[in-house]
Amino acid sequence: MKRICLFFVIFMAALVVKPCFAVSYGDLYDIEWCPCNPENELSGQGSVVLGQTVMCPCESMYAGYGRTFKKDMQEAKQVIKKVKEKAANYKYYIGIEFNKSATETNNENLTFDNMKFSNPVVVGADDVFADQDNLGIVIGTRPHPNFGIEAFYNRSFDENETIHVDHNALAGSPYHMVNTYLTKYQAFGVDILGYLPITGFFDFVASVGLGQYYFDNEVKHDVAYISGGLAGDPYYDNMSSDFSEDTLAWRLGLGAQITIGRGLMLRGMYRYIHINSTAIKNMQEFSVGLGFVF
Repeated sequence: MKRICLFFVIFMAALVVKPCFAVSYGDLYDIEWCPCNPENELSGQGSVVLGQTVMCPCESMYAGYGRTFKKDMQEAKQVIKKVKEKAANYKYYIGIEFNKSATETNNENLTFDNMKFSNPVVVGADDVFADQDNLGIVIGTRPHPNFGIEAFYNRSFDENETIHVDHNALAGSPYHMVNTYLTKYQAFGVDILGYLPITGFFDFVASVGLGQYYFDNEVKHDVAYISGGLAGDPYYDNMSSDFSEDTLAWRLGLGAQITIGRGLMLRGMYRYIHINSTAIKNMQEFSVGLGFVF
């Protein structure tokens, strides 16, 4: 019985003495703990002591969430900014061009041997194909400051007409061959464009592409009575024939463009077009165009 009483006394004394001598975690590391809910009363272990660091696990957790959320929002803003910049560069445009072409032939003669009233008619290609102008429509996009792509359609807005009087086809008669050559063409294709920005409103432009060129050519043969260099009336006989061609050509271009207003640009280009058809070797094209950006 005495032993039990002695043990009880020692146990109670230990409970009283321990808080006085025990070394807490906060004492060792100069840290005080506060409650998770700031509205709760601070206990003795949660008191804020001058010169000590106050820590709250819940508050640190919320602060970590806040920092993570803030970082995620900054990253999202950066992504949105890049998307906006990309969208700003992704400009679509439609334009109209005036093109003046200089044609180089293969220096070969054109022979028309289906004559019903004369010997075959032979004429030089240079005498038939002259310079011819056309109007073009372009639709394109520029997804990057240095890169773009556009589709084009060109069509000559007038027939090129050449009249040739042949004094040999009907030799020995008072009649002569009067040949009228009508040439026109249209083309469509795609060009890839490279841009070299110099300022915010001025760029050098280079292009390479492919185009399908269709030449719609016709010759009208008239047998006319000619006296003293003047054609009589009416014609004795006539006929016509077609010598159209359809060929794939590659194109190289070099030029510059300038923005002259909001959503409006002016472009000048030189293009070399390698055709290599039966009669035409290549075309050199000088172009001036107006584009509308949206």
